Amino acid sequence: MNIKRFLAIFIIPIFVFGLKCISVSDTFSSITESGVHEWNMLDKLSEKDEELADVPVSIGSREISYYENRISFVKTGKKSLIRKRFSDKERIIGMKLLDIKTGEVRIITVRTKITSDGVRIVSPSGYRIEIIERPNGIRWNFWNTAYRVTVPKNMAVIKNNFPRKDSMNATRGFLYVPYSDYFDQEKPKDALLKAGKDYDKDVVAKAFSLLRERNVRSKAFPNKRVVDVEALSPRFFERLVLLEQGDMTEFIIDSQKTTERVLIILGANRENAWIYTCNRAAACGWIQFTPRTYSYMRHCYPSACLPAHFKKAAGNHVNSIMAAILLHDNNLANLMKRRGRNIVNDPRLEEYLAASYNGSPRHVWNSLGSTSNRTDTDWTTRLKPETLGFIFKLRYLIRNELP
Repeated sequence: MNIKRFLAIFIIPIFVFGLKCISVSDTFSSITESGVHEWNMLDKLSEKDEELADVPVSIGSREISYYENRISFVKTGKKSLIRKRFSDKERIIGMKLLDIKTGEVRIITVRTKITSDGVRIVSPSGYRIEIIERPNGIRWNFWNTAYRVTVPKNMAVIKNNFPRKDSMNATRGFLYVPYSDYFDQEKPKDALLKAGKDYDKDVVAKAFSLLRERNVRSKAFPNKRVVDVEALSPRFFERLVLLEQGDMTEFIIDSQKTTERVLIILGANRENAWIYTCNRAAACGWIQFTPRTYSYMRHCYPSACLPAHFKKAAGNHVNSIMAAILLHDNNLANLMKRRGRNIVNDPRLEEYLAASYNGSPRHVWNSLGSTSNRTDTDWTTRLKPETLGFIFKLRYLIRNELP
C-alpha cells in the first residue's frame, strides 16, 4: 500500500480520536513527606484549559431520535414514569479527567452514539465512560450530562469541551463542569458547596450595589430606592437559583442532595453556570427569565439600564438578579394595592413574591383572596401545580436557612 495512503487512512484518524485521547498534563501536585499528593479541587477546576479547548469538537449532520424515561410526582402526587421521545445529533466532545488519588489530569476525546435506546459514550482505547441516569430519569443533558469513569479506576470527568451552535450557527466548544458523583465525596463537596454559596451571595450583593449606583426608584415605595425597601431581603434572591434549578422530582426524592447539586454546579462553573440554559417556554439563564417579563422590567425601570439582548442578559448572573429584584419590587407594589400596605409585614411575604415570580401574580391574588378569612387553610390552594412545587422547595430552604 502506498505509504501516504496508509498514513491518511490510519494515522490521521488516530490523531483525532486517539493520540489526543492519551495526552497527559505535565502539571502534578506536590507530594508530602507521607507520599500523599496534595491538591485542591477548586484549583483543578480553575486551571487554564488550552489543551481541552484545542480538542476539535464537532456536531454531526443527522438528527437522531431516542427515548428516555421521565419520573414525576406532580400531577397525581404518586410516582409516575413516562417514556419520552427526544432527538439530537452525534457529537465529538473533549473531556478533562482527574485522577482523584494523585491529582493528575488527562485530556481525552470521545464521541456520542445515538440509538433509539438513548445516548452512549464511545471512548478511546483504555477508557470506559458511562452516562449516569439521574433520579428524575434524565441521562443525556448536553454539557451538564453526569458521567462515570469505570476504566481506568479512580478517575472522574471534571470538565468537558462541548460543541454547540453559536448565534451565527457556527460550531464552537463550550467548557463546562458537569455534575459528577465524585463531587459527593466529602472533600470536594465541602469546597464546592462553599464556593457555590459564596458566589451566589456575591452576585446578589453586586446586583444590589449596581441598582444603588443607578439610583433606581421603587414602584412599591416611590420615595425610596429599590435597594432600600426593607421587605426585599437579599436572601429572597440568593434562593432563586435553588428554586429554579432544583428539579422538582429530585427535590421530592431527596431535598438536601438536590439543593447541594445546584450549589455544587454553581461553585464549579460560577458565571458559566446555566448561561445557555433555556426551557421550552423560552425561560433562560440561571433564574429562568422569560423574554416578555424581562422586556417589561426594562420598560418599567429604564434607569436600571438593563441591556436589550435577552439571551445574553438572562445568561449574565448579575444582570438577571437585578431584573429579579425589580420584578419583586413591581409585584410587591401590585400586591400592596390589592392586599394593603401591611402585606410587607406578613411572614409569608417571600412565598407570595416567589409564587408571583414563578407564575402569574393574579394566581397569588386569587389564592390569597379565597383564603383570607380562613385561618385553618393554606393560602396556596389556588396556585398551579408548578408553583405549588416552587413553594414546597422554598419552605424547605427557609426551614433549613439555605443557602
